[in-house]
Amino acid sequence: MARQFLVRHKEAELIVPAKPTPREIRPLSDIDDQKGHRFHLPMIMFFSYNQFLDEKNPVGVIRDAVAKALVYYYPYAGRLIEGPSDKILVNCTAEGVVFREAIAEVGLDQLRDFMQPPFPYSKEFLVDASDSTEILDSPLMLIQVTRLICGGLVLAIRINHAISDAVGLVQFLNAVSQISKDPSSAPSPLPVWQRWLLSARNPPYVTCMHNEFEVEKNSNSCTEPTILASPLNLVRRGFFFGAQEIKAIKKYLPPNIPYATKFDLVTALVWRSRTIALQLDPEEFVTLTYAVNVRGKNKPKLPSGYYGNGFVSPAAVSKVSQLYNNSFVYALELVKKAKHQVTEDFIKSAIDYSVLHGKPGYSTLLKDWIVSDASRTGIDEVDFGWGKPIYGGTMDGGPTFNMTVYSRLRNTQGDDGLVVAVCLPVAAMENFQKEMEKMIKGPMDECNKFWHPKIISML
Repeated sequence: MARQFLVRHKEAELIVPAKPTPREIRPLSDIDDQKGHRFHLPMIMFFSYNQFLDEKNPVGVIRDAVAKALVYYYPYAGRLIEGPSDKILVNCTAEGVVFREAIAEVGLDQLRDFMQPPFPYSKEFLVDASDSTEILDSPLMLIQVTRLICGGLVLAIRINHAISDAVGLVQFLNAVSQISKDPSSAPSPLPVWQRWLLSARNPPYVTCMHNEFEVEKNSNSCTEPTILASPLNLVRRGFFFGAQEIKAIKKYLPPNIPYATKFDLVTALVWRSRTIALQLDPEEFVTLTYAVNVRGKNKPKLPSGYYGNGFVSPAAVSKVSQLYNNSFVYALELVKKAKHQVTEDFIKSAIDYSVLHGKPGYSTLLKDWIVSDASRTGIDEVDFGWGKPIYGGTMDGGPTFNMTVYSRLRNTQGDDGLVVAVCLPVAAMENFQKEMEKMIKGPMDECNKFWHPKIISML
């Protein structure tokens, strides 16, 4: 059970760019502007005590470095406004980002078991400012730096997803880290705007199927499962997939599939187990939507330093009965097939589809699942001068009940792996745990090993 402790928060302040910056209005890309990206993304980093933390004021170091980094990333200091045709724009006003300092009467040793999503103390380590929760006319970034009694440090940050994805946010954090260690330096790479690279063609035209947006077409009823009695009945738990779990999953692979990525294996297993646990109508269709980074892989080629939303979200669709009656490999093949759809043509078609259909959001139905992998963003490598974080990644595990953001985690036993936070109704969560145990334990039984679900946190 989570323990209680006192956190003293100072008044929030606005950090503005350290030098004058252009006053202008900048357009977002048509990926940035999708309604499914209009939410706030919180991330968190935990740092152990380091002698540097005694020699210098780390809060002041970060505050000053943020101000200097905002000279280069000055759109972050602005506000989103609504333009013609429901188009969101960035008004570069230099009003600043929210910054708050806090002191918590707790040490890292007491927090270590909770140092992964869903983090039970998110409200203590990232306190909302009164005007920071809206999408429009609201600060685009909120930062809180909390000193711990052990000498450690917690940095929590939240960004408006409409202006950047997790990769863009980490690029900004790396700029802050560079400046914190060398205040006279310029960020490398320098930030690049160029949001037109991921905007619709003129005229827009659709050439591919986009199941990620066509929720109603991929559903017989668009109703929630009967197992969900009330939204208050939901519980979110984190599951750890280390080397042992991945080895167990791989034992299901037939000879004709000699290789699959860790992401593919975990996503296919969780999607299938989650669907079975929800006890859906066998004739219902379910959708798995997940973000695929397009940086450096396809045209239009995004330049180094691009910090906007640089991903598209292909989707796999299956009838519930097929996921239930077929093996895990069936789900795996659907995951791999959807990812392989992401070509230059698919990217352009997805952008055009969004513009032609009013920038639709993703599914908000519990039966469907949305996944984003933040384990490779590099947030766990950011060093402000006092070492890399013990944990760096998502705070809550997902912004909505049907979305999961993966993070990298080294658990208390020293195992490195993925942490996946799943949100389900209480009854379905019990079903999910049993299904996961059966799937992992099964192949491991052949070598006389048993696996129990590593539930590492719970809300």
